[in-house]
Order: sequence, then structure tokens, then C-alpha cells
Amino acid sequence: MNVSFCSSKVQFMAISLGFFLISGLIGHAQKVESIYSELIPSGSKTLVISNREHFLQNGELQFTNQVKEGKELLFIEATFIDDDLLSEICEREAFFERVYQSNDDWLLFIHGDSKTYEQAVMRAFDIQYLYGINVMVFCWPSRDPELGGVKNFKNSRQNLMLSLDHFVELLCQIDQFRNRHPDFQDNRQLSLFIHSLGNLYLEKMIEEGLGPENTEKLFDNLIINAAAVNQDGHPSWVEKLNIQKSIYITSNKQDFNLKGVRIFTSDGKQLGEKVEHPLAANATYIQFTRAVGFRFPTGSTHTYFIGKMADKSMNIRRFYAALFHGMPVDINDQEVFSKNKKELGFDIKQ
Repeated sequence: MNVSFCSSKVQFMAISLGFFLISGLIGHAQKVESIYSELIPSGSKTLVISNREHFLQNGELQFTNQVKEGKELLFIEATFIDDDLLSEICEREAFFERVYQSNDDWLLFIHGDSKTYEQAVMRAFDIQYLYGINVMVFCWPSRDPELGGVKNFKNSRQNLMLSLDHFVELLCQIDQFRNRHPDFQDNRQLSLFIHSLGNLYLEKMIEEGLGPENTEKLFDNLIINAAAVNQDGHPSWVEKLNIQKSIYITSNKQDFNLKGVRIFTSDGKQLGEKVEHPLAANATYIQFTRAVGFRFPTGSTHTYFIGKMADKSMNIRRFYAALFHGMPVDINDQEVFSKNKKELGFDIKQ
């Protein structure tokens, strides 16, 4: 009976993945603009850094899926007003002054594939609401409305490579901010959360020898979340990362989106899908297979830091809350974690 059930499940997943490919939804990690829009107070604000081409239409900013020319970044203040977004470009100095003047912790969020500008910003609002953290989101071009599925995913990877210098420039800007305000770290934390395909920025930055020079640790925690990068060989670049105090890598063997990447592209096993030896010596690995696994909606197997799984599991919410606020995680807490039997980090309990 169990064998038959497992076989049926595998067949169902294969059929479902095929449907996603045909319908052009594979890789669309989140297609809902906002999970908590009804709970987010009107007038709430978040900060955005973007390298998208933009233009004015009827006096409002509009963003394309093209990488802007030049090295200069756009600094934006976004306001959520009655289920709509108001985005205003601001000066870089004013942008970072707002970061400095806030007495709360900050999170720099790098989103993954298949996000319009509006979806990326609303995802930042979702995180900000659920975890009580100030969010800056780097909004890069990752969704072409004329492309679907694998074609969009490949186009996003090309855009990411075209905008690698923009990502590095952002880190340099944060480094300069830290140097201008050495007292920032006295009572505030700043962490970096990179989801899915966004983690390719880190891998390529290290491979090409880029990044801020002679910098102190920019971030308290670096969270490599559900990474859509190849698992094989990842220690070679993870162990060279020096922009953080601590690194956490999350994975789920039943991550539906990452299985699609592996099956329908030439990529191998994804880091956010399955962890294997050798491990990076400077990272803590947290597996979500026990707590999340395979379930519906399938997007929850990939985006488990908000929505269904985070709402359901106190352990998941506490895990991300601690990391987002720059705190260490007590992996010896047996009510929350258990050591993986294959010595591949730790399993988080639901």
C-alpha cells in the first residue's frame, strides 16, 4: 500500500510539473501580489533599490523588465495606500538617512524569479508586516510578461548576470553607509535575506572576485534561502563569503519549484532542494523537509517564510524572526531542531 501511494505521488508530481511547464507557471514562486494586504495598514512604507528601466505614465512611475544602463541605482520610497502602491524616487542620501534615523532593525531582501516590480515590493511589505522588521528590497528585473516558464527563468538569469554590477554597487553603498555611521550597529541589526534565484548574485560575485574591498562585516546574518543555484560545489564560493557574521542555508527536499528547475533545465540538484556532503564550514544548514515537505499549494514548499507554513508553524516564524532581526539561532533547542541523521545540518520541526 505504501509503495503504491509513493508511486502515485511521484506520478502526480511529474504530471503536475509538466502542467506547470505547459502553462508557463514553473518558476513563478509567488503569483499573489500580497498575502497580508488586508492586514497591512494603509500608509505603511518600505524602501526599494532598483535597477529596472522606468518611465512616467500619467505622472506615475512605471517599471519595465529591462536592466537599466549605467551603474547608478534607483532609490525609492514605496507607500502602501488602499491596496495600491505609490513609489517615489528619492536621493541616495535621504534614503540612507531614513535607514539611520530608524531605531529598529533592518533587513535587505533580494527576491527570486518571476517578480514584477509591484510583486517584489509587496513581498517586502509581507515580510515587514509578519516579522516586524524594516525592509529594503532590491528589485531586479525577473518577470517578462511575454515569457513563461523555463523561458522566463532563463531570461531572469541573463538579467541577473547583466545586473551583477548593480548588486555589488548596492553592497558598496551599504559599506559606505556603515563607514559613515559606525554607531549604527550599537542598537540596530542589519541582515541580508536572499531567496531562490537571487542567490546566484552571491555565487557569481565570488566567482568573479567582486564585492566591497577591505570591508568589515556588513550583515549580522546572511540567509541563503531555498537557493536556486547548483548544490554541487557550493562550498567553494560559500566559504569565501566575508560580508556577514553568520550564514544560514535552508532547504526542502520536496521543494516543488526547485524540482522543476532541475527537471526542465540543464541544472543539477539545487542547493535549496537537497543538501549533500561536503558542506561549507562557515554555514549552518537548516532542512525544512520535516516541517514543510510536499503540500498544497505547491508554492508553499518553496516560499515557507511567509504564508501558509509560516502562519501554521510557530517554529518557522521564530526561526526567521530571529534571523531577520540579526540574532543567532539556538540549534540546540530540541523543541525546535533535531540533528539531521545524515549529519547534514539540522531539521526544523513543525
